[in-house]
Amino acid sequence: AATCTRTNMPAASMAIRTFHSTDPVWMPVRRRRRARQTEKEEKSEGPAENPLKHEPVTDSLAFCQEASALLTKLQTALEPMKAQNDTFIVKRVDGDIGEILTIDLGPKEGSYRIEISEMEHIFEYTSPISGKVLYVLSNETKEWVGIEDGHSFEGLLVRDLIRQCRGLPNL
Repeated sequence: AATCTRTNMPAASMAIRTFHSTDPVWMPVRRRRRARQTEKEEKSEGPAENPLKHEPVTDSLAFCQEASALLTKLQTALEPMKAQNDTFIVKRVDGDIGEILTIDLGPKEGSYRIEISEMEHIFEYTSPISGKVLYVLSNETKEWVGIEDGHSFEGLLVRDLIRQCRGLPNL
């Protein structure tokens, strides 16, 4: 029986035998860990506590005035961005349940929509980056805050626009 050694192998086999590839490099993946619930949280069966610690404005007149002021502020703040972007159309119309402000960035980038609901005292912000988020006007700070976690609307809007457009809104 013949044994294969490097000296008696043909040249073609030798090339295959000596060829090596580098092992794939696996980068570590960082994942968020889900927060563990304490025993007290697991046992509670009532409604979830409001993470905002702010009560929303319930006066319809005050809400409508602040919502209209917000849309006017946004129109003014977004005006300089029109010149820096190819497609940047800001439109404000009256809808069935309140005013609507849309920012159209064209078919490739998508559009942003802010729809005021005067009856429910909230507004719905929809963007191609963040999806749909609901906001209320905080009675304490008079700031528009997210219903889920209390984040600032203006901060999220600026973050989304930075990712898709040139320039910054003057908020």
